Amino acid sequence: MKKSILLIFLVSFNFSFGQIMTLFEAETADKQNMSQIGQDWFSALKSVTGNDNGITMHHKGWGSKGVYVVQWFDDMKDMVETMESQESKASEVMEYLQSKPSDPSILKEFNSITDPKQSSVWEYVPELSTMENFSKLSKEERDQMTYRRFSFINTGMNSGDEFEMFRKKNIKLDKQRGVSFHVAVFKNIFGGKDVDYLTILIDKSRLDYMNNFIDRMEKRRNASDWETNRNRWDLSKFNTVKTEEVLKYMDFKISSN
Repeated sequence: MKKSILLIFLVSFNFSFGQIMTLFEAETADKQNMSQIGQDWFSALKSVTGNDNGITMHHKGWGSKGVYVVQWFDDMKDMVETMESQESKASEVMEYLQSKPSDPSILKEFNSITDPKQSSVWEYVPELSTMENFSKLSKEERDQMTYRRFSFINTGMNSGDEFEMFRKKNIKLDKQRGVSFHVAVFKNIFGGKDVDYLTILIDKSRLDYMNNFIDRMEKRRNASDWETNRNRWDLSKFNTVKTEEVLKYMDFKISSN
């Protein structure tokens, strides 16, 4: 079986990357329909391969048709090997699906209303993130954190290092000022259109995010060095291209038989 363009591109790397996240973005008029198709496909994939790579579904909020499907891999080597394994077993997955027939109208509707947008690959950058406290939460507590705020960031020519220095200084200042919240930062490897970094802020809900944002800003403004050490964005070197409110869809369940 021929490798996909994405897979050919990825195998050219030397595997010097850390934890990897892939984002598949699509638009659909019926998110429940896409969820059902996704659950059927990935459940079949898990039944055949024994692995689901932590697949989750996220819905863009407030009337958007957008959906993200997220997968995790230990590193680039793991990602390539997993993709090759999945491609080699595609016929077995199809056989499995056919052995458990579902309502054909669901797939027909999916094909008519779903618009795939893009796939992108991101490397998690722990030193730019503030996820220590999140990882200490119980599964039940983490499951309550369904709100995501995606910020896609573009950097100017040779300005990536400066953005990373900005992030590291921000983390240091926030710790000194008693500010703590959950942000995961990713660096684009492939498929990010005009973006170099992605930050994902995690909270319980939009209301919690707004209240916590106000609290964070009060702590920062009350700091004795706020006026002299704000660590402002340098818009000539990096800027936020777009921000999206995204909700983790907790009813998306992957099973295997």
